[in-house]
Amino acid sequence: MGSGHGHGHDAGHHEEHAHAGPKLYWIFAVILCVITFFEWIIFKKKEEWGVSNQVLIWSLLAMSLVKFVMVCGWYMHLRFDNKMLTQIFIFSGILAMGVFLIMKLSLPVMG
Repeated sequence: MGSGHGHGHDAGHHEEHAHAGPKLYWIFAVILCVITFFEWIIFKKKEEWGVSNQVLIWSLLAMSLVKFVMVCGWYMHLRFDNKMLTQIFIFSGILAMGVFLIMKLSLPVMG
């Protein structure tokens, strides 16, 4: 029974931290919108600003990665998951980025 009580306490503690107030959700939403705006504006103004396709691609990928980490870490509550599941998720993401980079480097340069 002692371990059951401890588990119940941990679950309550988890719930307490898993649900932040609306203010924090709004802050994250605004940050995501600002990043999305920058993605859109750099795409729309790339020729006017003289942004090469390479810079465009890498900047969009970087901003998308930031948004991905924010959404997975915050809205999906990944930071409260079992550490092994988080490690599997991170390893899979790194593996996917590695495959992407290998494919990108093996293709002829365009733009």
